[in-house]
Amino acid sequence: MIRSLMLLEVRRLLRSPVPWGAAALCLGLRLVATWEWLPDMSVEPTSTSGAMLLLAAAMMLTANLATSRDVRGGMPETLGALPGRAAERTTAATLAAVVVGAAIALPVMIGYLLARLAMGPVAGVFDPYEALGGVLAVPFAAALGAMLGRWVPWLVAVPATAFLIGAFTWLNGNQSGYGGWFLPVVLFHGPDWPQRPSALHVVYLLAAIALFATLALLRHGVRPVRLVAALAAAAVAVPVGAAATAAAPREEINYRFEAVQKDPTALLGHMDARVRERYFGPDARRCEKHGTVTYCAFRDYVAWIPSWVSAVDPVVRALPPAERDRFPVVRQFTDTWWPADDDEERKIRTFMMWGRAGAEDTHRAVLASGVVRSVAGLRPPAEGCDARGQSRVIVALWLLGQAVPLTPPEDREIQIGSSLFTRDQSPLGMVRYGAAELGYARRLLAMPGARERIWTNWDALLNPGTTVEQALPLLGLRPEFAAEPEKGQPCS
Repeated sequence: MIRSLMLLEVRRLLRSPVPWGAAALCLGLRLVATWEWLPDMSVEPTSTSGAMLLLAAAMMLTANLATSRDVRGGMPETLGALPGRAAERTTAATLAAVVVGAAIALPVMIGYLLARLAMGPVAGVFDPYEALGGVLAVPFAAALGAMLGRWVPWLVAVPATAFLIGAFTWLNGNQSGYGGWFLPVVLFHGPDWPQRPSALHVVYLLAAIALFATLALLRHGVRPVRLVAALAAAAVAVPVGAAATAAAPREEINYRFEAVQKDPTALLGHMDARVRERYFGPDARRCEKHGTVTYCAFRDYVAWIPSWVSAVDPVVRALPPAERDRFPVVRQFTDTWWPADDDEERKIRTFMMWGRAGAEDTHRAVLASGVVRSVAGLRPPAEGCDARGQSRVIVALWLLGQAVPLTPPEDREIQIGSSLFTRDQSPLGMVRYGAAELGYARRLLAMPGARERIWTNWDALLNPGTTVEQALPLLGLRPEFAAEPEKGQPCS
């Protein structure tokens, strides 16, 4: 009887547009949100689990409507003529909601991850338990909706519960600590954060699904089997959820914000030993040499090195041959722990995020700008500096133009990591310049023989004391743009 009723409920649920619409929305929103970024499997399952809450809410509502059917106006009398008792109908509806929820969530997660794999090159370490936890969040919500349908037969119970879960999930994901790993999803995970208790979380979700399902049945009376099943599920869910919460990597993430301001090197002593070994150990990076430049990436990000080469190589090829052998190492830094890296000042930095589908131009510009500033000797202070009137800015912009289109200065904030942003005053970073320097650089990019002139007068052009007016004859340019006065601290 239960099997037949369950199959009937499965067919009803599969015909409902609510879960399918939520699944399509979940998948579509995730693809739109990540379309412009190269895939990083360290964070993809976690982020997709957050989007899966849309499908979870839909299945909670659908399961609630199915199990609360018995108590609606006129339904008890109508259903009383059917074979089977209310407990059997609850069992069938709950099991059907759990099965359908998992059956819809699984292809959403798999489809998204496969789509991201096709957008490679792929970096990061894939944790299957994170992906499985995202899938199980949907049957978790379905079982919870079924339980609410039997114990709280008001339609407001589902939106109220969904709102509370969403609010606590957001607060917990922002490191406030509300809910811990008793929540179906824990949002936000940096690619360089300590490993999360994902396996424990999967066990908790399975036990919670069983607990909610048996609690729904207890509404029809306490039976030994139901009571034992509920107690057993609770005996697993509560301690496992508590253990996962205790094992969560929260303390050192919060500590980072205070330690950076006091003593960045203290981060090394405080962070998780596995994180320290992974990102600061002797084998943390793999280095490859392309041309005259060495690129060092973390072990799981070596596949991104060709993307970095595409940004750096055009600049390097525009340098005089004698300058290419003195080029600094292009080195990947962590998003979270980079202040603790004592080699920061002697390297060209790149981080743990890279664009694609047109958005890579932003990251190419940031990386190429770091290369150009190093070559031109431009070391702006944190608050920035103004290089108007200096000939080396024309050369710097000409070099940058080999890799990316040149644009006027503009204050902007650029995302260069999962939780890391940088503020730029121009495409040269915190170096300001004027319309004259930009105009002459564009003229050089379009002028035949510009490279030979720049190479011949390299030392003079890069001398901070050489002015734009003095450089124009060396570059074969005529005065064309009006000089602008410096604004702010000059670049030394």
